[in-house]
Amino acid sequence: MSNILTKLKTALQQELIKEPLNFERISELHDQLLALDPQATRFTVDAQHIHRLGFELVGKQETALSELIKNAYDADATYINIDFKDYDKQGGTLIISDDGNGMTLFDIRENWMRLSTSDKEKNPLSPLYGRSRAGRKGIGRFAVERLGKQLLLETKKKDETKKIRVHFDWDIQYKSGKLLTRIINPIEQFSAEQNAHGTTLRIGKLWDKWTKNDFIQIWKSVLFLQPPFEIPLCHRASKNDIETYAPDPGFKVRLNGELRNEAVPELSIEKNFLANRTALIKGWIDAKGKGHFKVHSEILEFEDKQDSEDNYQEVGSLEFEVSYFIYNSKLMLSVHQARQFGKKLGGIRVYRDGFRVLPYGEPSNDWLQLVIGERNRLLKAKNENFFGHVALTSAENPALEETASREGLVENEAYKKLCDFIKECLEWATLRVASYRQLENEQVNSNSKNHQASASGALQEHIDELKNQPQGSSIDAHQMAHQLEKVQAIVKKKEQKDIQYSEMLRVLASLGISIAVFSHETGGAVTRLKASLTNLHSRILSACQNSTEINEHFEQVNQTTNRLGDLASYISTQIEHSVTRNKDNIALYAVIKKFIEQFKNYFNTRKISFEWEVIPNVLRTAPMHRSEIDAVLFNFLTNAIKAMERNNAEQRCIKITATRQDNFAIIRFQDTGAGVADNIKNSIFNAFFTTSSQNRQDEIAGPGCGLGLKIVSDIAKVNKGFVRLSEPDTGYGCCFEFGVPISSKQLKLAEV
Repeated sequence: MSNILTKLKTALQQELIKEPLNFERISELHDQLLALDPQATRFTVDAQHIHRLGFELVGKQETALSELIKNAYDADATYINIDFKDYDKQGGTLIISDDGNGMTLFDIRENWMRLSTSDKEKNPLSPLYGRSRAGRKGIGRFAVERLGKQLLLETKKKDETKKIRVHFDWDIQYKSGKLLTRIINPIEQFSAEQNAHGTTLRIGKLWDKWTKNDFIQIWKSVLFLQPPFEIPLCHRASKNDIETYAPDPGFKVRLNGELRNEAVPELSIEKNFLANRTALIKGWIDAKGKGHFKVHSEILEFEDKQDSEDNYQEVGSLEFEVSYFIYNSKLMLSVHQARQFGKKLGGIRVYRDGFRVLPYGEPSNDWLQLVIGERNRLLKAKNENFFGHVALTSAENPALEETASREGLVENEAYKKLCDFIKECLEWATLRVASYRQLENEQVNSNSKNHQASASGALQEHIDELKNQPQGSSIDAHQMAHQLEKVQAIVKKKEQKDIQYSEMLRVLASLGISIAVFSHETGGAVTRLKASLTNLHSRILSACQNSTEINEHFEQVNQTTNRLGDLASYISTQIEHSVTRNKDNIALYAVIKKFIEQFKNYFNTRKISFEWEVIPNVLRTAPMHRSEIDAVLFNFLTNAIKAMERNNAEQRCIKITATRQDNFAIIRFQDTGAGVADNIKNSIFNAFFTTSSQNRQDEIAGPGCGLGLKIVSDIAKVNKGFVRLSEPDTGYGCCFEFGVPISSKQLKLAEV
């Protein structure tokens, strides 16, 4: 053994004085020397271990791609482009590029090439935007081996002058029987633009072919890579008391040239889906381990809170939020559409440090045992009935650690307590919802009985009338039957009106979905149309002599295009405000100003002058929906336009004022139309009463269906306010007043 040791020492000394150094030979001699140490033994790693890490720790191809997307996010990238070439068969190519921080040669050697590096443990937040880094195990890089047999890595840090390129051939170089430390990966350095930065991974000879369904799985993974809800503030941090991280511009994923909403629009988390929820359930554990629950239902009009009797100290502080859906036509408009969305994407997902932990929330993953658990006898719910997330952090929930495979949490005592906490909250909340639904049903039945009682009362009045007739009067069965028919006709007419009103509201609600799609498409079409018109205009001018006539025609086209754009913008804004069920104190100055700005071009083309004022300009309503105020203004506007059209008013003027009177915020809407005739003043707030012709249409006012003022009246009632005709100012023909209570804060200030 001494002879072998002497020969190795001599050989190593000779290699160390050569120029240039043969690093591969030095590494070989170094390993042989270490193997002869009589006092110790050391682990060695076979090169085949890379393959096992790639295929066994990152088993699914979509998981592998998700790991690479996470790495780009960790590197402060604002985008990542994923491009497949010849992906429909084995042996294709995948190019992944981002604009992240990039790496130096030191970073590559000390972090990227080191197995299970602790770099992200030591630096849990990204340097530029302070993002909570997703990686903790240092194995994400081996996802590239899971995807393909070859890798060409190119990377550059900002302000560096050289780009670095490293080549890996997993299939040829990393074979069984070779030591991992003996594998050589050639490095190239070449000049590049100084401000350029980021990393590109060119993965060649893909192991698998990729189908359309595979891409849908990728998008689904990307869809929930980060929570579809606002990240709690504890997931972001400052560097210190003085220096803060740069504002995070966001992170976009583009696959084969398309964003998710473009590639798979049916996977978009549409606000319309969340707006259909029966209730919003929230739970949190405070610093003392005490659990708290809250449930709020807009549709059932109740809110409740509860504290848990158990202690969850082992879990740590956390928050979770879940939308609860009951697929019932009484609670949502499109049950089929909502259920299909729930089946695709329903479930309660877990996010750790801002990133998704699989497989929680997948359709086949019943991690809370909602289906098979004993509690389900009360819950009567499963994954598709819930859509939400649990937010964990490594700082607040250190016992909730991910497994080495990055697919799931270690199922220790803290994990079991976490499951107990969430199930306790869901059970309590769903029972509260069931209780209020029962109460509502009782109220509906009571109202139905009252309706029947009123009909019976009307009949009784007629019977009493007949009884009170003078003696000797001829009261026969024919008279009784006639009176009964009259009462039945009144009741039937009332029922038909109620049914007609409900049906029309359902039609309008369904129509709103189509309008939402139309406004989205119209907005994009208008933008493209304007660009095309500008280009066409310049081309025609260069070819024609009479530029004045050409300019006049193009000005008319531009005006029409602008009106169409304004309308699309208004509809988009209304949809944005309508899909949320949250109420707020509405600042009337901002709402009225925005309303007027959106129709500015329309008013100019119709030669309508506008005057408005809000006193005081900080006037706010009690909590209500923003869309309700917009609906009131829009309905008043359409009525005013039609009235001025019918009146052929020479001076077309509209005046909106908002003032405080006692405890109410009152909006006065005036126009120079003919006003409301005395004989119809008592009917204008009834459903389906209209004076508009269905044949005369305007791009803003539209045809009349007789629901506008009825909707305004309903909005006033539900918000404990009023709507009424009022005396207009001099020069105006009509004035509507809409009043709702002011905000409690302004009310208290007034009392002080």
